[in-house]
Amino acid sequence: MRKAQGYNRWTTRPSHGVKRRRRMHVAFQLFVLGIPIVLVITLAFFQLHNRLERLLDQEKSNQYKNISEQCASLLSLQLQHDRQHLVSLAASLSSHAQSEVDAVLSALADPEISYQIGTDGTAPFYVQEGMVIFQEPFSFADGTRALLQQRTPAVAYQKQIECPTTQVHTTMIWADERGSIIWKFTNDELVESGQDSLGSLVPSWQAGSDKSTHILGNGWYVSIHSLGGDYGYFFLEREDTLLRRAYLTILQSSLSIAILVMLILLVLLFFLIYRDHMYEKSLMRLAFEDELTGLPNKNHFVHEASQLLLRSRSSYAVIVIDIGKFKLINNQFGYTFGDTLLMYIAKILPRFTTQDGVCARLSGDKFILLCSYRERKVLEKRIAALYHELKRFTFPHASPFQLDILIGISLIEDGRTSIDAAIDCALFALSSLKGKQSSGWSYYDLALKEQLLEESELEKVFTNALKDGQFFIMLQPKYSLSSTHLVGAEALVRWNHPTKGLVPPTEFINLLETHNLLVTLDMYVLEQVCKLLTRWKSEQKPLLPISVNQSRSHLFSSNYERTLVNLVDLYGIDHNLMEFELTESLFTHDIKHLSHVMENLRKHGFLVSLDDFGSGYSSLTMLKDVTIDVIKLDQGFLKGADDHQRGKVVVEHIISMAKSLGITTVAEGVETLEQVQMLTALGCDVVQGFYFSQPLSIANYEALLIDDRPRSFS
Repeated sequence: MRKAQGYNRWTTRPSHGVKRRRRMHVAFQLFVLGIPIVLVITLAFFQLHNRLERLLDQEKSNQYKNISEQCASLLSLQLQHDRQHLVSLAASLSSHAQSEVDAVLSALADPEISYQIGTDGTAPFYVQEGMVIFQEPFSFADGTRALLQQRTPAVAYQKQIECPTTQVHTTMIWADERGSIIWKFTNDELVESGQDSLGSLVPSWQAGSDKSTHILGNGWYVSIHSLGGDYGYFFLEREDTLLRRAYLTILQSSLSIAILVMLILLVLLFFLIYRDHMYEKSLMRLAFEDELTGLPNKNHFVHEASQLLLRSRSSYAVIVIDIGKFKLINNQFGYTFGDTLLMYIAKILPRFTTQDGVCARLSGDKFILLCSYRERKVLEKRIAALYHELKRFTFPHASPFQLDILIGISLIEDGRTSIDAAIDCALFALSSLKGKQSSGWSYYDLALKEQLLEESELEKVFTNALKDGQFFIMLQPKYSLSSTHLVGAEALVRWNHPTKGLVPPTEFINLLETHNLLVTLDMYVLEQVCKLLTRWKSEQKPLLPISVNQSRSHLFSSNYERTLVNLVDLYGIDHNLMEFELTESLFTHDIKHLSHVMENLRKHGFLVSLDDFGSGYSSLTMLKDVTIDVIKLDQGFLKGADDHQRGKVVVEHIISMAKSLGITTVAEGVETLEQVQMLTALGCDVVQGFYFSQPLSIANYEALLIDDRPRSFS
């Protein structure tokens, strides 16, 4: 192979000033893009700060509330305990002689407890001169009334409640029912209260209120609790230094993260500028060289081939080489092995390229050569030698797999054919081989050209045929082997050509699919089936599911499922009356995507069946990965299965496996009584074929719907 002359002679490198302006433009774009990013990040941090602040406020409020309630509860319990103690003591002293009472109180040796004779009408609890006084009346044995008293310093209750004081500044106040302060402690030290009252400390508080008051703000927490029993109120005030430290920490963290993000964006900016520079340096090489094989790519080939054709007066041949079943090779032996095969071909091609020619990797598993020649026989020998050399490739582990090489050739003899047109002609010659599924090579000639012209008119002919009603459907009945009743039908399309007569599907389906027209025909058939079911519904005829074939052409459309649902719903057809048949060969393309499509169809309530099961190479693997309702056994299984034990065993295991997976089995192409008896014994669910009925016209199928008597399968 002649080495490339370098890429500079075909391209003009941008000047240094142009490159600099380009980089500045990229930098400016990145800077402009960075501004909204920074704003968004700043807003996000601001929202985070506010959110954390609210959460902290709520958490600390709950903590402070619990602490204040705990302190108030402890004080109230202590007061109630002292009160109850005095009541119990008064009850025990009642009806005893005065001398006995004096003896008991002397034995108690409690200076806080005493009694007064003849005192009555005094409150059971009050605070006087810093003393808490509890009173309880009782009577001596001679009927004399007395008042038992317990006098306790008010400040003693502060030590008894043991309220936690973990904050920097904590103030506790006990006030009476009017709000007058009994004692005030700040950080466990008694403070002279002076003339202060709760009303002056908390203006919003009102004397006589039995509801708790909680106030959080300006770094302070204030709580007022009613103690009940005329004991007054407990006031707790705490300085909230933790929240201030938390807010400061959040703000510092937010600023640090914002600065870090700015630095990251700056580093990213310089990195992208550097990458742009490196990309520019390697752009020429990447634009004209295949990364895997090292051969020139299509851009290089087209450019150099055009130059060669302009300078030379020799005849040239454009040769396109394709590897047959390359996807199968990748699946069978792995993608690494597939790459090895591509590199093997890439090493051979330069040896068969003439000095004034060029070879390249066209795309995927396709390669292309431009070779000059003087005589057709010499070119033929070169192509034959290349073909046999490529066929020498061997597969590992003594695999019987044979490499298929397909070669399409286009001759440039007049010097006026463009390289793009010559490539198209070679690709068309290659496609004619692909239809035959065989190795070898083919030349583009007038016959192929006429075929191309004929097929170019296909779209117009097809569109007119649809408008004129030349396409119609027939229905092939399906029968249940267990009930022997009709259970549905398969819709088959037919073309009644005005000059050719009835054209079988085998003559137009593949052609329509090649030209992306089969999608339109599929939707036409589906709509005819919908119209038919709608009419039967209005005529109150029995409604049974009808299966409609779906081609590979539109399964990869993003709105495929929605189109089906909209069309069926337009006619008001129940989804369980529609069954969509997909051929197994579709799953060799993209099993993940097709599995997703099938799952969505089933979610909409449609039935999904797999046609020609067993005709592909990955049937069992596919059943593991996809979920379907019905499998239709390829009729090749039935040929000879009734008198051949191996075929019968295969059918038996397929049916058994389907039943284990909850899949209905349909045998198509059933033509003999022996096949029916065998399928019945093996547990097959549904059958169709010429033994039961050929495809019927709509009128004849309607007669079966009306008079569906059990069929005799013996």
